[in-house]
Amino acid sequence: MRVATATLNQLRSRGRGLFSASSSFSTRMVAPLERQQHRSISMHTDMLSSVITLQAARPWSMSESNLASDHAITLKELFADKRVVLFGVPAPFTGTCSLEHYPGYQELAVSMKEEHGVDEIVCYAVADPYAHHGWSQALKNNNDHITFLADPDATFAKAYGVDAVYDEVSLGQRSTRFSMVVDDGQVVLFRTVTDNAKDDAKLILEGLEELNEA
Repeated sequence: MRVATATLNQLRSRGRGLFSASSSFSTRMVAPLERQQHRSISMHTDMLSSVITLQAARPWSMSESNLASDHAITLKELFADKRVVLFGVPAPFTGTCSLEHYPGYQELAVSMKEEHGVDEIVCYAVADPYAHHGWSQALKNNNDHITFLADPDATFAKAYGVDAVYDEVSLGQRSTRFSMVVDDGQVVLFRTVTDNAKDDAKLILEGLEELNEA
């Protein structure tokens, strides 16, 4: 039995594939113009970096620290001793991300956690943490179900080869659309989402069922 460490919400409160398909950035958006691949994510990729960090999505505070260092979450904190589902979206507040990709996870989050052993579900984007938080608010996201984490300078995206540039639609440096399941720091399922983003969460759920039966 896997013993989960502290959830990301608890960390913040202390102060701080099996498949290969799914959704293009948008039905009307162009494919990435550039990609710089370093190490790609695949089965058994080790995600336990203590150097690469993500930022907790949050509002700007007028009374407490807004320093990135006070809100950084290492990949080791995120993935160690837990089963984590992470889905990456190109940009907050955009059509496919808001209307197709996120809703599937919103619908299936409870099932993933209560029936399939998932400890954390993360919505990842190359964005500043304040915009990412605003998007989560606009979506009426339940933070107990889905955690929003931001990658402001695309460090994670570039390190793992999921970075993309969308200059033609004025979005600049972002990430591709993808999803994965990480068990105790190791990738056990990875999907590049090229179409039908609305089905991604369902396919991840099916993958979880297969993992549990293995």
